[in-house]
Amino acid sequence: MGTIDNPVFCALAVFFTLLFLLNLKSYLKIFPSLWDCVVRWKGNLDLENSIQLSRSRNWIAAILFVPLCMLVYSFGMYTPEFIQDMASDFQLAAVAGVMLVYLLLRTFLNWQLEMHNYGTSVFTAANRSFYNYCIILFSLLFLTGGLLTAISCDESILRSILLWETGLTYLIYIYRRGQIFSSNCNPFSTFLYLCSLELLPTAALVLSAILL
Repeated sequence: MGTIDNPVFCALAVFFTLLFLLNLKSYLKIFPSLWDCVVRWKGNLDLENSIQLSRSRNWIAAILFVPLCMLVYSFGMYTPEFIQDMASDFQLAAVAGVMLVYLLLRTFLNWQLEMHNYGTSVFTAANRSFYNYCIILFSLLFLTGGLLTAISCDESILRSILLWETGLTYLIYIYRRGQIFSSNCNPFSTFLYLCSLELLPTAALVLSAILL
């Protein structure tokens, strides 16, 4: 997509690289807890119950939002026709805008759930676990994308690998979130929560990539 020749992309890359390096200590501090979230569902509750770790997690997730969008854009992981028809200078902004709408929709649905359940710690941990796996996903995509680019991997193969990584990370996240819900809900309620809070916004995102 010509990201190297795009001065806005390059400027953002430099800015967020410096910002991430300034907060590298926080990233390294939360990384063991993030791995714990992968191997067991209670890791998400333990992280959320630590004010210091959850704040660091929130800050790192906020920092990595734009870089994650940049990875999605640069590796062509979200390429609906309406974005491809735009001038290259606006394509990254469009990808970031779509991801922001997706995030806001998720936030609204999660807020509705927390309002109805009075913000219990279990539901809060289930809802905010999304940030944990976003950080994990960024780390995977960055390392894999950088390595495969360095060895001149074919772009279509690279894109497929990154999409598979994204799908696998999302499935692990869904499974863990379902386990968190099931610790406080019956199986039917857990299924309904996952359908309304996960499948609805994610299906909308996937369909936008296919139909638009």
